[in-house]
Amino acid sequence: MECALCKKDTTLELSHIIPKLVYRSMKKNSPTGNMRLTSEPNRKIQDGDKQKMLCGKCEDLFNRDETTFANTIYHKFQSGTLQEFEYDQWLNRFITSVNWRNLYLDIIGYVSEQNIDPFRLDVLIQAEKVMRSFLLGERKDLGEIENHVFFFNPIETASEEMTGLNLHTVIGGSVFGYTFISHDHDSYYVFLNLQGLVLVTIIKPAEQESWKNTLVYNEGNFDPNKPQYITTPLFSEFEYLAQERKQSMEQMSDKQREKILEGIKRNPEKFINSKAYQRMQSDQRLRDK
Repeated sequence: MECALCKKDTTLELSHIIPKLVYRSMKKNSPTGNMRLTSEPNRKIQDGDKQKMLCGKCEDLFNRDETTFANTIYHKFQSGTLQEFEYDQWLNRFITSVNWRNLYLDIIGYVSEQNIDPFRLDVLIQAEKVMRSFLLGERKDLGEIENHVFFFNPIETASEEMTGLNLHTVIGGSVFGYTFISHDHDSYYVFLNLQGLVLVTIIKPAEQESWKNTLVYNEGNFDPNKPQYITTPLFSEFEYLAQERKQSMEQMSDKQREKILEGIKRNPEKFINSKAYQRMQSDQRLRDK
């Protein structure tokens, strides 16, 4: 079979689309030790999506940057100990690698379902080629494509409508990512939310797009406590997903709710000390303001 990255005909490995370390972290920090899909709240899952997509050599190529990302940023962000850090090209490579995987699979889905305008599809295909070439070391940069990092920290104020969406729980307690096209603004993105650590690849920005203190360069430093200011159509998708989750949770069966409560009652101390409980408290504080 052909490797999606190097295009060589070889044996492919069954690998995670979103890094496995993220799911290990989610299960570890879950008060019940389980994960659930928003689309299927009554079903527990043990792992993330895996595909036969890459050969062993390309998988190893990605793993090096994944390890650096995990040790430098991800684990410290999740534990609340992340401070200002330096980076070089590994950060651009890592963000590109995870978002390229989603873009590659989304393009296959668009072609299969034939539910996209040919012009928009071509924009995505050309972006995939640039990202793949960068990952293979055939080019030193991504051209006009940009990578950004957004640190989702506790919200201080929000509108009444937004406070009811439990954004701390939705964004901080979940993992999701895919290609997003804003038809109204003719803008294109691939994004990945890793429990509040949001990695965004902007293929084509909107005319009034604004990202401050988020851009990833070939080398530099990030301070997660430094204010970030963003105006983007992409955030409308986060609001939509929050609405979807709210509706999904309302559809959870009484049986599943009882199982979750039983799990909490068996070890209430674990629940009180969990990040899930901290996120619930942050959402409640926002509603009380």
